[in-house]
Amino acid sequence: MSGTGGTGERRGHETKTIKGRGSTPGGKISRAKFVRLGAALGLGAAAAPALTACGGGSGEPIVGSGEAIAREDEIAPGSALIFTDAETGEPYVLARTQRGELAAYSAECTHQGCTVSEDLRRGRYLVCPCHNSVFDAASGEAVSGPAREPLPRLPIRIRDGRIFRD
Repeated sequence: MSGTGGTGERRGHETKTIKGRGSTPGGKISRAKFVRLGAALGLGAAAAPALTACGGGSGEPIVGSGEAIAREDEIAPGSALIFTDAETGEPYVLARTQRGELAAYSAECTHQGCTVSEDLRRGRYLVCPCHNSVFDAASGEAVSGPAREPLPRLPIRIRDGRIFRD
């Protein structure tokens, strides 16, 4: 039961009183618990950017069966749109190359499943922000990076100026 600044021993761990905001009801927290809490918070903060990059789901449109993905004039040459399938929750990307070619693919990188960026590189390449895999927006083929498989194509059709899943 001795130890400098301690209030007691418990299983070989010294219990120290830490007062101030966020104290436990008794005003005490063990040093070991304090260290574990700090480590858990640090790991969570370190993992947040990686989880965000692999996430998706950040405000992209949710498209149900029979609904238009977008109007044809909303997708400018050299741009893309990430959208989510309402039934499956799967992310997809609708891209228009600088040449005007329009195509849709699964937005999940074939390397490790991160969501590709909707910012087309040089107006013709889809890029995965996790490991820099690059895909041709016109064909879905893997061009460089660790991904070797193409992005799976989503058949689309245009009707009355609107783009639909086929």
